[in-house]
Amino acid sequence: MSHLHIPDGVLPPLVWIAGLLLALIGVLVSAAFTRGVGPQRIAFQSALGGLMLAVMAIPVPITAFDYCMTLAGPVGILLGPASAFQVSFVVTVILALMGQGGFTVIGLNALVLGIGSMTAAPVYRLLASRMKRPQAVALATAFSQLLSSVLWIAVLALSVKLSPTTAADEEVHHTLRWLQGGALVALLAPLLLVAVAVESLLALGLATFLDRVRPDLLPGGASGAAVPPDESPESRP
Repeated sequence: MSHLHIPDGVLPPLVWIAGLLLALIGVLVSAAFTRGVGPQRIAFQSALGGLMLAVMAIPVPITAFDYCMTLAGPVGILLGPASAFQVSFVVTVILALMGQGGFTVIGLNALVLGIGSMTAAPVYRLLASRMKRPQAVALATAFSQLLSSVLWIAVLALSVKLSPTTAADEEVHHTLRWLQGGALVALLAPLLLVAVAVESLLALGLATFLDRVRPDLLPGGASGAAVPPDESPESRP
């Protein structure tokens, strides 16, 4: 529910071209905010991108479709919005090369994943001043995953509306069947909440570990930890 595994030739051109253009604009804008960062910061960003890619490369089957763990929330919090969007774009490109979705959904996947990751940082900053940082990471991750899931569903609904033949794709077809009817929605909602809860618990464990061994990596919060070396201004709390 955070990554579209749709092959090329299924989505209407209006949808995937617009998504690709918006994603490229997002990359260019984010580059302006991260210009001049040091090599240590780039290495930190690359390491988190590799971790995100490794997690997303393992789909978890949930009934008729697969769910990919993302770590988008923690990555967005640790890197900040601009860097998180860049990582999301690169990860979606590599996943497309691995066969998880066609090349025409790279832009849409980058937007769905990137926007969720970007929102985690401001939500975390709002929560970290009111609670312990690991809990703030978990709640911000839950919010980002819910947002990505809503965007994921919105893309499918828009695609089917603009091109009814989109529903012929196996994943889209199964997903639409799940979304039709009150009983199916009632069954899908708990599955979505379980997936979000698992992602949030993973984020909580990661944040708790970092808060103990490397508290300087978690921005802000009650402990007043420092930001990572060579960090760009956009990712500061």
